[in-house]
Amino acid sequence: MSRANDSTLGDSVPAQRARARWTARIVAVAGKPVIDEARELAVGRTALGRAVGAEGVVLDDPRVSRKHAAIVIGRDGAAVELDGGASVRLDGRTGEGGALSDGSVLVLGASAIVFRQRPPEPATPEAWGILGDSPATRLLRRTIGMIARTGASVLVHGESGTGKELVASAIHEASGRKGPLVAVNTSAIPAQLAEAHLFGHVAGAYTGATTAAPGLFRSADGGTLFLDEIGELSPELQPKLLRVLEDRTVIPVGTTKGVRVDVRVVCATNRDLVAELDAGRFRGDLYARISDFTLPLAPLRDRREDILTLLLRDLGADAPPLAPDLLAALLDRPWRFNVRELRKVATQLRVRGEGAERLTLDMLDAPTPAAPLASIDPPSSRRSEVARSESASAEDDRARPVPSKDELLEMLARHRGVIELVARETGRSRRQVHRWLEKHAIDLAKYRA
Repeated sequence: MSRANDSTLGDSVPAQRARARWTARIVAVAGKPVIDEARELAVGRTALGRAVGAEGVVLDDPRVSRKHAAIVIGRDGAAVELDGGASVRLDGRTGEGGALSDGSVLVLGASAIVFRQRPPEPATPEAWGILGDSPATRLLRRTIGMIARTGASVLVHGESGTGKELVASAIHEASGRKGPLVAVNTSAIPAQLAEAHLFGHVAGAYTGATTAAPGLFRSADGGTLFLDEIGELSPELQPKLLRVLEDRTVIPVGTTKGVRVDVRVVCATNRDLVAELDAGRFRGDLYARISDFTLPLAPLRDRREDILTLLLRDLGADAPPLAPDLLAALLDRPWRFNVRELRKVATQLRVRGEGAERLTLDMLDAPTPAAPLASIDPPSSRRSEVARSESASAEDDRARPVPSKDELLEMLARHRGVIELVARETGRSRRQVHRWLEKHAIDLAKYRA
C-alpha cells in the first residue's frame, strides 16, 4: 500500500493510463514453448501472423494465417482484432478477439502470446534455479540479488507450491555464507519437543535424552536457518525465538549457559501474519524481527509467461509439441496448487505422451474442480467488463442514448478505429457498433489507417 507521502498519489488515473506501455511476449510457437524477450508495442496497429513483415509479430506456425490478427493500441486501451475469418482464444474465450488487460493470454493456432500493460522489464539472468520471465519472477531475482548479502532477516510469503524453500535456498546461495542451509517445517515439530529441536539439549535434560544434541540453530551456525510455516509456531515458543534472534544466543534445554550462534534466519508462511497479529495469535515484536524484508511470491496463475518455461524444464527440450487445445488449457488453468500442480501435469504428459507425435489435452486428468481461494479465478472472469457489455439486455440497450453520426466519428478517431473500445465506451456490443457503421455508411478502414 502506498504511503501518505508517496508521490504517485498525485497522479490521476488518466495520467497513469497515458504513460502505460504495452508489451507482448511470445511463449509458444507451433506448440513448442519458447523463451523470448518482450517487445514493446507501438500505438496503432501491430499485425500478427506468418507473413506480416518486420514491423509485425511473426509466428512461424502453420495453423496461423499469413495475416491472422492485429493488436490495436489507442490512448484508452488495447484490443485484439481479427483479419478475415480467423479465430483466436483470448483469456479463455474463443471468438472474435476483444479488449486486452494486463496479463491477457492470446492463443492463435498452436502459438501463444502474453500481454502486459507496462514497460518491458529489465532482463535478469536465470539464477539459483529460479526460472521464468514474468515481471514478478524477474523482480524476485533482482530483489534476492540485492538483499542476499545484507544479513537481514527475510519473510517469504506465498501460497502453497509457489517455491518458498527454493527462494530460501537462493538467498543462502547468493549470500556467500560458508555454513549450511538448514530447513525445518515448524508445524511438523512436536510441541513438547520444539524448544529442544530448535535450541538443543544436554544429556539427561528430559526422558529419552540420552545424549546431547546441538539443535537446529547451532547446526546452521555460519549459515542460514529456514523456518517454514512460521505462522504455526506456538505462542509459548514465540518469545523464546524472539530472544534468540535478538541476542544471537541459544540456551540448550537442561542448562542455563548460553551459546553464541551466527545464523541468518529466513522464514516463510502462507498465512497473513498481520491478520494473525491483529487476532493475537502472533507476536508483533517477533513479526517485526523476522521481516526486515518481505518477499511476496506471485501465484502461478499471475505469471503465465512462466508456465510453459517451467513445463519445458520438466518435460525436456526434446518433448513433442503441444496440441492447440492443450496449450490453451495450460495457459487458462487456475493452477490451484501452483508449481506442485504443474509438476504433476508434466509427469502425466511425460508418461502418457511417450512416443506420441503431439501432446494432447486427453493425456491429463481432469483438474481439481474447486479452488480454496476467492482470488483464484480464470482470466476470463477477472476480465469480465467486456463480457458484461456484450450480454446487456435489449431493455438496457433501449435505455441508453444512441450516439449520433458525428459522435461515432469522434469516437472512432479517438480510438483509432478499435471497435472494442467504442463498444466499451457506449456500453453496447461490437455487433451493435457495426450496425451503426452500416447505417451511417462509415468506412472503418479510414480510421484504422
